[in-house]
Amino acid sequence: MIVSEIIRKKREGQAHTQEEINFIITGAAKESIPDYQLSAWLMSVFFQSMSEQETLFLTQATKNSGESYNWKKLNPKLQNFALVDKHSTGGVGDKVSLVIVPLAIELGIKVPMMSGRGLGHTGGTVDKLLSISGFKMDIAPEKAALLLEEVGACMLSQTERLCPADKKLYHLRDVTATVESYPLITASIVSKKWAEGCESIVFDVKYGEGAFMESKEKAETLASWLIKESKLAGLKARGLLTRMEEPLGTCIGNALEVEESVWILKNEFPSSIHKELAQDLQKLCCQTAAQMALLGGTRSDFEKTVKECEEILSSGKAFAHFDKLVRAQGGNLQWFEELPRAKSFDLKATKDGFVGDIQARKLGLLGLELGIGRKKMDDKIIPSSGIEILVGVRSKITSGDCIARIRSHDALEKSYLNKIVDCFVIHDTCPPRNGDLLWKILH
Repeated sequence: MIVSEIIRKKREGQAHTQEEINFIITGAAKESIPDYQLSAWLMSVFFQSMSEQETLFLTQATKNSGESYNWKKLNPKLQNFALVDKHSTGGVGDKVSLVIVPLAIELGIKVPMMSGRGLGHTGGTVDKLLSISGFKMDIAPEKAALLLEEVGACMLSQTERLCPADKKLYHLRDVTATVESYPLITASIVSKKWAEGCESIVFDVKYGEGAFMESKEKAETLASWLIKESKLAGLKARGLLTRMEEPLGTCIGNALEVEESVWILKNEFPSSIHKELAQDLQKLCCQTAAQMALLGGTRSDFEKTVKECEEILSSGKAFAHFDKLVRAQGGNLQWFEELPRAKSFDLKATKDGFVGDIQARKLGLLGLELGIGRKKMDDKIIPSSGIEILVGVRSKITSGDCIARIRSHDALEKSYLNKIVDCFVIHDTCPPRNGDLLWKILH
């Protein structure tokens, strides 16, 4: 096949055959097609899009470019269990995975979770877990299958062997301004979940100022694509459309987010304000876990299962599942006490009023300067750094009140601290309530 002819065909709006897509994806994985031609092809897809069938071909080819996992073949004792995962499009302070895995285990499902690293202002589950001393995410498939049986979950990082074509195309999309393409996003996400070996998946697609998709309409379109292609791939799928205007919970930063997850799982908070600010996050975790249980067939009533999850968190018994998982994947007995912690710097309000907005995206981007995330993939993470939020939207404050704490080993310039304070927008009057984080559920 001639690459330039395949590019020309898509440039003119024609549909690709399965053979043409397989040729492109094999070339990406084996690096037999040069970057400039792959980039031209990505741009043609960006402008001309793809049909559902083409996207399925792309998803399947990307999945088949590397290895796949079959957990029930690796461990026949898993035959009678549902294998369910979730995927979030990312957000600031999004530690939902750390809370819902123990909840899902308690609800009787097995969770083979393959997670990614953070890039840009959104955090990655891998970076959070690797802030735990000794925690290992590159585990042999045979051992991971045993963990699924005995612990109820395994939390893995994407290996070089899983969907190598996606890694190549993801990098090129990032540097050629072709990220925002529904078929390309869908194939990237679904191919990895398909290769990961889950049978069902809940997609948490976020919208708002701090999300990848800023509008509800774009988030709903993406969720529809993800669900449709997952079903064509033989997976059960549902989508949650959730708001990402403010950070989730009180903590932003890797070790800090692990710490907050433990507060939630134990139902033991350092203060009443921490507990109050975690309520929306807890509710979202319960809603997500409930949808996972419905897809997995261990529960049938959404509202009842949400209440059951709330009771599990109130009891504190979910922590035992997380603790068992951490130890099984390399953490020591004192892993929580040994989480990396940095010096604390208090930030104070400069005027009286009500908190009208906490700008998630700006806080996430400012957090990059502390080392909580990456501007590019080879940047070094500082696990102990972070931002702890001590007020919520609609909180009444007085000038001089502590609104946040910065965790950092280094002294910080006043101009930088002022930028963080400016992310807390103060109104003279109390703003209206934003409502539930969950906007809509798609089937």
